[in-house]
Amino acid sequence: MKSRPIRFGRPAEKKPTLDTTPITLRIESLSHDGRGVARHEGKTIFVSGALPHETVTATLTQRHKRFDEAEVTAVEVASEHRTVPVCHHYAECGGCQIQHQAAPQQIVDKEASVLAQLQRIGDTTPQTVVQPITSTPTGYRRAARLGVNQLQRNGEIIVGFRRRKSSKLLNIDTCPVLVDPLNALIAPLRDLLETLDHPKRITHAELQASDATVAVTLRCKPALSNDDRERVAAFADVQDCHIFLQTDQGMEPLRAPQPLSYAVMDHKLSLTFTPGDFLQVNRTVNEAMIEQALEWLELCKDDTVLDLFCGLGNFTLPMALRAGEVLGVEGVKEMVERATQNAAKNQLTNCSFYCADLAEPSKHTPWFKAKYNKILLDPPRSGAYELIQQLPARAQSILYISCEPSALARDTKLLAEKGYVLKKVGLMDMFPQTSHVETMALFEKQKKR
Repeated sequence: MKSRPIRFGRPAEKKPTLDTTPITLRIESLSHDGRGVARHEGKTIFVSGALPHETVTATLTQRHKRFDEAEVTAVEVASEHRTVPVCHHYAECGGCQIQHQAAPQQIVDKEASVLAQLQRIGDTTPQTVVQPITSTPTGYRRAARLGVNQLQRNGEIIVGFRRRKSSKLLNIDTCPVLVDPLNALIAPLRDLLETLDHPKRITHAELQASDATVAVTLRCKPALSNDDRERVAAFADVQDCHIFLQTDQGMEPLRAPQPLSYAVMDHKLSLTFTPGDFLQVNRTVNEAMIEQALEWLELCKDDTVLDLFCGLGNFTLPMALRAGEVLGVEGVKEMVERATQNAAKNQLTNCSFYCADLAEPSKHTPWFKAKYNKILLDPPRSGAYELIQQLPARAQSILYISCEPSALARDTKLLAEKGYVLKKVGLMDMFPQTSHVETMALFEKQKKR
């Protein structure tokens, strides 16, 4: 007789059965991730699909110790800002979170969320809140990753984004937030995959639009057969697009007749990029963001600027047109090489680039010791807390580009401790129809009395 394994500790507690009885909720506000916030029996509930000041019927989806989660099943009293989603996949797709809210109100609530987090986490109120930078709420996204799968039960090819609260893919035929050249490739890409001998070797497709063409990067594991490579190359010829194959061995350009690039500063500058590079997805917002950054920093030839997390030079090169010198620092070696090439391509000799992990100690690096008087920070979602701790408070101005309001709020408190005042804050709606928020914040060194 087989013995049972010995179990140590107390028996595992059984999770209580989730009560899915519909409940009526009055929505008080909107959370940072675009869900309605309500109170029920003394507990906070985050309600997907609900808007402030609505009365809804909802069903619990998850219970937690301090809060619960629910989804709207019916709207009893609708907000004046509720609207019909522009995408017929919206109810199932996990790409967008707030298409049911009118675009102008999305901006209002995002700005309110940023200011609330600055106050609650950063204990700071900006001296000035400027007009948000916006774009059209559809047709703005020039880069996207589409998942690819072949169903085992019937061989159907799936191309699309992940479903809401699921790892499974949703087959899509179009996406209204993508720019037209990317949308035009979704159906042909699915048709191509259906002709391949081994479509399951492709796990996802990266689409990026340059000013002149579209690049498609197919992630392959393992590598494609010679026959499938020929089919992919023929697809690129017909669609007149670039094709790259990414395997564990690296990136291979299968068809790339000319470099990929985008222009900024009214075409005064052209920045080259390759598939996999970080690219600001909203061209309209990116161009306005660069102009505002230059305006806020008030650059002149006497300025030396430290551009931290500089990427391929999206801010570095425009600043070099006005400043005396710009030092760009980036953690990814390939991006540093790209930025250096972009500076040379645009005949800018007053900027230099360094590769460094900006979360690690930097006091002995050449760029850290430079005599800069202004800083631009464009960190990832985790923010720049470790870096700010190291930086001496000698810069007179710090411009912080944030893609996560809570990280900005936390770092704002640290900057205040170093003697900086939050002069201006402005929302940048890089991702309309989603809960994602980007912010520009200007800090100035407080003068000693």
